[in-house]
Amino acid sequence: MDSTRRDVLRTAGGLGLASAIGAGGIAAFGGSAAAASVDIGASAPGLVTNDRGDVGRVTIDPSFRIEWRNLDDAVGKIFYLIEAAVEDADGRSPYEGGYTGDGFSPIFRATPWLGSAVSNSDLDVSEPGTTGHYEIRTTHTQALDRDPRFSDGSGPDAAPHPLVVADENGRPDYASFDFSGINGVDYASYMDGTSIGGADNYSDPAVVGSEVVQNNFPDVDAGYYGAAMGTDALDNGVDGTQRNTTVYLRYTFELQRPNDSQVGGSTLGSGAWEHVRPEDVDSGNSEIVMNGEDGNYSFASPDGIAYDDLQAHPDHVGVLVATVSFNVNVKNQSSETTLSGDSNTGASGAGQ
Repeated sequence: MDSTRRDVLRTAGGLGLASAIGAGGIAAFGGSAAAASVDIGASAPGLVTNDRGDVGRVTIDPSFRIEWRNLDDAVGKIFYLIEAAVEDADGRSPYEGGYTGDGFSPIFRATPWLGSAVSNSDLDVSEPGTTGHYEIRTTHTQALDRDPRFSDGSGPDAAPHPLVVADENGRPDYASFDFSGINGVDYASYMDGTSIGGADNYSDPAVVGSEVVQNNFPDVDAGYYGAAMGTDALDNGVDGTQRNTTVYLRYTFELQRPNDSQVGGSTLGSGAWEHVRPEDVDSGNSEIVMNGEDGNYSFASPDGIAYDDLQAHPDHVGVLVATVSFNVNVKNQSSETTLSGDSNTGASGAGQ
């Protein structure tokens, strides 16, 4: 392979966390095929104040930019996974020894396909190729809303919304789902992402029963999952106090090659496919770029990599993993009892 096509620049800027209770942040990545640096920040949401110290919902609405340059394989798809976790009862993070919380839980996954270049106020996306980029410029909701499938009349034609990290419905009971009607999918493959079916499966009561899958968008075949947690871990039940609880987000990106179903009848080497060669295209499911090439890790199943396997190899040129955290600050107002009024007493003499 031509050594001049090995260099990669992978950046994700502006992982903004717009929340129903307010949040903001920025992330930036840079590096080469051998290493990547990560610098992420996120500001806390605004203070929640009420008489019970209850949090109703926490949401995110991220934006990001991914860039790649001079790869040996053309990029045709951008897979991304978003997960969330909360600190444990002792304030430990999921990365600390002795952590007793539930750990990271997926809340959303998607695999946008590259085609003709797109540039508008919400999206900036290059054509498939060995050099390119994918950027959500404003918010995830607005970028999703650009997809015409949300209003194509074929149903359910729902509107996109910010992704729910926590609400009072809580994390769906995924173990209760009936996967028997989804070919090749079971609980384990659904949770690790190796075989998952279509997003429409997870809006089907025959599969999910009465569970609420908050972040599923079957219109655009994306989402698949619900909230990471309920709000109990964020609530503050002590009158007259203020409590901060840290929520962690993990973003995992995978650069994938195009496949036959994506290319369809298009002519390679021209139009949107000008920078794609026949050897870049997979006949089955899309594989990660540069698998086992130029010193990159060789995944055993490059067309169906488990989430934790991707996250274990962030040094691979086709993988980028980033974490960010923010605090949910809740004030429980002091209880008070007051009495006011007038007894309007009266008195008069006997016999009057």
